Order: sequence, then C-alpha cells, then structure tokens
Amino acid sequence: MRVSFLVPVYNTDPAILALCVNSVLKAANDYHEVILVDDATDRDDTKAFLQRCKDADLDNLQILHNRENAGVSFSLNAAATSASGEFLSPVDHDDVVVSQGFHQMLRSLRYHAAPWAYSDEVQVDAKGFLIQRLYKPDYSPQLLRSLMYINHLQIFSKTIFEKLGGYREGFEGSQDYDLALRMCEISEPLHVEEIAYHWRILEQTQSRVGEQLDLNAIDHARLAVQEHCHRLDRVAEVSPVMFKRHAHSTPEPIGVYRTRLVPTRPYSVSIIIPCRLGTTKVVDGVRLVLLDHCVQALKRSIGNTEDVSRKGSSIEVVLVLNYDDNLDEAREALTRYELDGVAIADQPGFDFSRKCNLGAQVSQGEVLVFLNDDADIQTIGWVDEVISILQEDDVACVGGMMQNVDRSVQSCGDNVGRDSAVHYAPQRSAGGIGDPMHRYLADHETTSISGAFLCCRKPVYLDLDGFSEAFPNSFQDVDFCLRARAKGMRCITAPSIRL
Repeated sequence: MRVSFLVPVYNTDPAILALCVNSVLKAANDYHEVILVDDATDRDDTKAFLQRCKDADLDNLQILHNRENAGVSFSLNAAATSASGEFLSPVDHDDVVVSQGFHQMLRSLRYHAAPWAYSDEVQVDAKGFLIQRLYKPDYSPQLLRSLMYINHLQIFSKTIFEKLGGYREGFEGSQDYDLALRMCEISEPLHVEEIAYHWRILEQTQSRVGEQLDLNAIDHARLAVQEHCHRLDRVAEVSPVMFKRHAHSTPEPIGVYRTRLVPTRPYSVSIIIPCRLGTTKVVDGVRLVLLDHCVQALKRSIGNTEDVSRKGSSIEVVLVLNYDDNLDEAREALTRYELDGVAIADQPGFDFSRKCNLGAQVSQGEVLVFLNDDADIQTIGWVDEVISILQEDDVACVGGMMQNVDRSVQSCGDNVGRDSAVHYAPQRSAGGIGDPMHRYLADHETTSISGAFLCCRKPVYLDLDGFSEAFPNSFQDVDFCLRARAKGMRCITAPSIRL
C-alpha cells in the first residue's frame, strides 16, 4: 500500500512550508511519495525553497509547476495524475502531518480493507501553539451534510478518486467538502481515532479572512450539499447557519449548513402527550399548570392550523391522562387553544411507556411526536423541520435541543456507553457552538433521543414494537433508539428545534 501525498503550493512562507514538507517526508519514510505542485508562485523565497527541494534529488519527491495560477483543485488533480501510489492524501501547504498518526491510519486501512479513512486532528496557530483538539465521531452522514467535519488527514483510494473525476474546479475553498460528499455516496469512510494532522489556522487563507469565512467558499459549500442531495434524488433547501461570534457582533456564516429535504406530499402528525391533570411547577416565581402551559406553547409553535390544513397536512394532539383524571377538562384545554385531538385515560398504575404506546394506538398520524407535558416548544414551524428530516427511510427518530428553565442546555442528544446513558451538554450556554463539531448548530447523529421530545414515523414505531414496557419510568427512549440502531437506522438531533 503506497500513498502519494498531494501538496499544492502558492506563495507560502518558506519557514512554514519547510515544516510541512519535512513532516510529510518523515511520514513518507522513503517509501511513500510526496508531490508538490507549484501553482505559479511569484514569491522569490518560496521559489528558492522549491528549488532546494528539487536539488535534494529525493527519489520519492516530485515537484510540478503550473504555467499559470490555476487554483487548488487544478493543482491537486495535476498531482493525482502524476501520483504512483494506490492511495492519495491531500495536505495543505501550511499544515503538518503527524507520522505516528499517519502510520496508524495505514494499519487501520489494511486491517479493515477500507478504501477511505480520516483521522482526528488539532488546530494550531501561526506559531504552532495549540488552539483546540478536534476529536471526531465515526462516520456521521447527517453531520457531514451539515459540516465538513472529516477534513484532515484523509487517505483515499486513487481508484475512487478517478472514478469520481477528482476535484471539481469551481468549488475552490470547499473543493475537499465537495469531494467528500461525492465519495460518501459510493463508500463509507473509516474513522481512525488518532491525531494525524496539525491544521494551521492563519489570518488569511483561501477559505477565510481572519475569523470570517470567505463568502465564495460558503456558497461553494452550500452548492456542494445541494448537488449531493440532488444526486440522491432529493430536493433540498440548503442554507448557511448564521452565528454571532460575540455578544454584540453581527450574525455571520460559520461553515455549518442546514439541509431540509422537501417532502414529496403532505403528512399527518399526531402529538402524544402523556400527562396528569393539575400538575404544577413554579417557574421564575410563577406557578404554571404544566399541561395548559405545554398546550399553549404547542399552539404558538405550530402556528395557524388553517395554514397547515391548506398545505394538505393535519395535526392532532393526543392527551393520555391518568386513570382518575377528568377527560372533559382535558378536552376543554384542546378546545381553548383551537387544537384538534382527543383525550384518553390510562389504566391504574403509572407507566410512562404504556401511556406512550396507548397514545400511539389511538393516533391517526403518519408521524408520531412524543412530548412531555412540561415541555415548552420555542421553535416556530418545528413540525415542518421534523417531517423534512424524516424523509429518509433510514432515519428512525428526530429530537431537538432540550433546555432548562434558565435556558441552559439540558441535552443535545444522549450518549450511551456500556454502563451509563447521559444527556450530552458540553457547554452550558445554548448560544455557543457546543463543541468542536458544532453540535449546538449542526444536525447530527446521536446514540439516543430523549423521550421528552421524540419524533418518528408510525411504521418505524410499529416495526420496533413501540416502547418496551419493561422500562416503565425511564430508559424506554434509550432502549427504543438502540433497537432502531441495531436495525441500521439513525437517530438525529436537530438543535434548531429548541424546547
């Protein structure tokens, strides 16, 4: 297995370029190949460095020259054409490859007979000091559709690269994202949990100026995602997520994209609320009747039900009460907020799973939404978002970002390990990015979705036999999601839906 490193060069500071080239040569270890492509550099000290590389006359080092400045995609394609390795690994001219991590990737590629792998990495500043570590998840198609999280270091089969026609010109600044989206359509990448790359964050690159991303790169990335969905026979609306970096700054693109598949037809939705009449809670000094507050927030977030009907969709609310609750009182709450629905009573003895299953049995909707009675949905139009994400057959369920009363994050997906299941909330504030994978902004796969707000298609619910009543009061949501994942289905958190 021989790897060809592809390194496009243009007016790079020779000191930084030397670090890059030496790191790649060390990883290459006299066996793998290094190809530098001079993209018509006009900086004298960079030219002098490239000449010294040529004078070194190393057997595994090639230096190519473009006649004119043709861009990074052209340069990478030229390097790939000249490559003799069965695998290719693109490297930015100001970054550093970690030899130990690279060789661990090779071992993993051989062991798994995989055609494509990516590693973890660290971001460093201009002087090489650590900014942050980027520990990535295993292949996460929804996250990749939201964010180019794969990044560096990648090693992929030259055969796949050539089959896809290489990098597409016209996607400069996001050419790697476009290629990754096209490759994942025919091959699933292997994640190697090893730091194999130092990504240098400079003040100005092709894809950014200071903190701000280049608008052309943003548009090219949006187009890449749009075309990816089109190739999957999906009509999608793709838009950059806007983010305020600082309290008083203007919202700007941050490299995260929200993709919403356009439904092919209207859907009926049943919102199932297991509840007990009269339950109250003090919030900010005010005592709230939970069910009344929940239904009021539901009405506000759904919007005008007449507009929903005009789209051909329908929404019903199914209230599942305790055995001794007053059904007429519950029906009156629905009438008061002009919501269609029914109220039914559970049998004696509290069992949350049984209540959810009872609500699903009487529901008429194709999409089921299980909602806690203490939830206050904040996002207007969330029903459309849920239906959009559930368009793909392998999506089992969708959840949102759960917040506490003080608006701190309670959960943005759940992590399940061998001995525990915990809410994922890496940052207290919902106004941040969450973690290096931007999980407070980007749709992403997660191990489990909280039953406080869990949305699924009814056929999926029936195929999984609903919630297991072996878990009457807790973990029924975790069990449901694990059974779905065992069938190859995905559980997705959409942080744009906030409760």
